[in-house]
Amino acid sequence: MNWIRGFAGRLSITARIAVGSFVVAVLIGVVAVIGIRAGVSVILDNATVTLLEHDAEPFAQQVARNPRDIETIPGEGQYVAIVSPSGQVKMSSLPKSLRPFGHAPLTGEETISRVSTSVRDYIVRTAPVVRTDGVWHIVTARSEDANELVLGRLSAALIVGAAALVACFTVASFILARTALRPVNAMRRQADELARRQSAGTTAERDASARELLEVPPVRDELAALAVTLNGLIEGLRASADREKQLVSDASHELRTPLAVLRGELELAELDAGDADALLADIRQSHQTVLRLSNLATNLLELSRIDAHGQRGESNWFDLEDELAAAIDRSRQAAAMQGVDCVIDFEVVADAPATGTVALSSQEFGRIVDNLIGNSIKALASEEVPAEGATAEDSGVPSAAAAEDAGTVTARLTHDDASVCLSIIDDGPGMPSDFVPIALDRFTRVDAARNTTTGSGLGLAIVAGLVDAARGSIRLSSDPGAGLTVDIMLPLGA
Repeated sequence: MNWIRGFAGRLSITARIAVGSFVVAVLIGVVAVIGIRAGVSVILDNATVTLLEHDAEPFAQQVARNPRDIETIPGEGQYVAIVSPSGQVKMSSLPKSLRPFGHAPLTGEETISRVSTSVRDYIVRTAPVVRTDGVWHIVTARSEDANELVLGRLSAALIVGAAALVACFTVASFILARTALRPVNAMRRQADELARRQSAGTTAERDASARELLEVPPVRDELAALAVTLNGLIEGLRASADREKQLVSDASHELRTPLAVLRGELELAELDAGDADALLADIRQSHQTVLRLSNLATNLLELSRIDAHGQRGESNWFDLEDELAAAIDRSRQAAAMQGVDCVIDFEVVADAPATGTVALSSQEFGRIVDNLIGNSIKALASEEVPAEGATAEDSGVPSAAAAEDAGTVTARLTHDDASVCLSIIDDGPGMPSDFVPIALDRFTRVDAARNTTTGSGLGLAIVAGLVDAARGSIRLSSDPGAGLTVDIMLPLGA
């Protein structure tokens, strides 16, 4: 079986279809020949038995009237014998090889048997005739030579016809398979041309091929569906490649500035080698820059992991509730360390659902909460009091409370029958309306809404990636100067 699989694996699809059609046609032909021959053989046997009945009928009538006066003479090719109740043969035209009684038992009932002799084969019929003096028997026989001749010629004709049909069926299958696969070959050639121009073509060819797709056949059949699916795959791969290129470009741009700053700080520290206080300040500044680089690298790795593998964890309602409380505690400690005096609270506005989990681990859910509340804390800390004599409208920045009363951040967890909703609400400066549509993109920041001196613009992108991996949705609602609301919907699974 292994060599058969190996042989079939080296054949093209067209050849495999042709070989498979040939095998099926041969099997069907063999079964058809055997079945037709068997059916004709039964018909011939029945016809022979009918002829034997006709051969015996006139002799049976004469025996019934007067067995001592047999006037009927067997015709040419008719083999007949009349046997008295005592076993005496009154008349016989049977061949010598069938005498005395055609090798058929005289049982008093009609019997039909096939007798083979050294010369030929016969079908023998024995029929009783009941009289007052006993039971007479009429033995008739016919040679099967004619039947065998008919069957032989029929078999030869059937074999020739079946072979011709098998050949025609195989050729037709090969042609049909080749014709049916022609659009696939054309699609493959088109894909090869796109790949060639994309990898080795000129810049103009690469730009043109980057927008081309496979041609979809006009007939809406399986090949058209395959072309549509492949086009979707190509577009997805192109989008993924574009995202990777953009990520590399953005990462290079984002890394360039802190690296240049770090280099300058180290050069400055070298110049301040004789001043301990200045050197310590330079080292602290360098440490802050290194932390920013480390945070950027960590966020990039997190995005890469989400893009490559998605999320495989899951959590129930109680896991989410516990993680939300833990995230609130972490956020309060972070706000205290940053010197931001704000109120961070949470509320669970529903009992646990009867069943269902979300496609996020508790750690991933905690990462979402940490990022969103961390952004809100930065927003509250970034509010500035306008300069003396200026109003909030003059400065272009919303008026803020004192640092000791920075604002409030509220996390709310609810659910319905189909999903869990997490809402993070703050009363900070909010986002400009033109920034909201791009707020989830990577490396996007707005100075008027968030303090970006240490931010990388990846926090909301990570949140969006985690939510998307869990098949959820995210919505930002912002009123500049009145705060930001982030609503995340996570579907409940079985």
